[in-house]
Amino acid sequence: MPHRRCWLLGLGGLLLGAAVPARAQALTITLRAPDSPTDLRNAYVRDAVQLALDKTLATDGPYRLQLSRQMNKRRALLEAAQQAAPNFLIATGPEAGRAAGLVPVLFPIHLGVNRYRVCFVHAARQARVREADTLAEVARLRHVQGRGWADVDILRANGFTVEEVNTYEALFQMVALGRADLFCRSVLEVGQEWQARAGLRGLALDDGLMLVYDLPQYLYTHPGNQAVIERLSRGLRLAHADGSLQALLRQHLQPSLALLNLGQRRQLALTLPSPSVAEMDDRPFQLDLLRPVSR
Repeated sequence: MPHRRCWLLGLGGLLLGAAVPARAQALTITLRAPDSPTDLRNAYVRDAVQLALDKTLATDGPYRLQLSRQMNKRRALLEAAQQAAPNFLIATGPEAGRAAGLVPVLFPIHLGVNRYRVCFVHAARQARVREADTLAEVARLRHVQGRGWADVDILRANGFTVEEVNTYEALFQMVALGRADLFCRSVLEVGQEWQARAGLRGLALDDGLMLVYDLPQYLYTHPGNQAVIERLSRGLRLAHADGSLQALLRQHLQPSLALLNLGQRRQLALTLPSPSVAEMDDRPFQLDLLRPVSR
């Protein structure tokens, strides 16, 4: 039987974790806080980390998860490198993680589903996007992404015009106001993001396009946190082996899969710049969302 999740308020943010015997020392792990009340981007990551810790509870002991204070990703990488909070974990790509001096938990946390990208569109330009049949035509539209996001280099390497924006909420506003045509998101993110912003005037969810490009991400942390790295790698692999991680991911994907009709979309594959860092071969762990689920 799974343990009861408990929520506690404490220094540094919201805490959650397994029930801990009074005399046991709980392992504290820090995850980045959401940017806003509607920011659910890392909800799956938090649940996946908790699942991995639960899988290793009997062998490795109790734990406590806490959320950091609000900060952008660059600041979070810096604080993880400085060990500003205990066992600070950041879900990011190899380039950003290694550049910050961090090391990975060797397991593809998103099981490869973030390679599928569906776009928010300025409502008045939806017809123009429907008519863009080639990669070159889509690239000529105005795209917006977060500053320093790994998507930026990939899109630009394929000839896209991309404007970088500092704040998460401003990305949706730019598209709604017509200052950008498209804001393309992982299928893991887009469903919940659309539910939270469906009333934003001028913002629409594109109904026919899907970009496809590999965007491997792992949990990165300070190299001194070897006990956490080993425990999470083992726990995630256990959860993958028994299917509970895939089930958790599909649960988080439901808001998107109910909207997107992935198999009916026109797919445009992007060429990746040669990566300077390749952590592992993710292919054995990738989940194919275009294949029907066996029943």
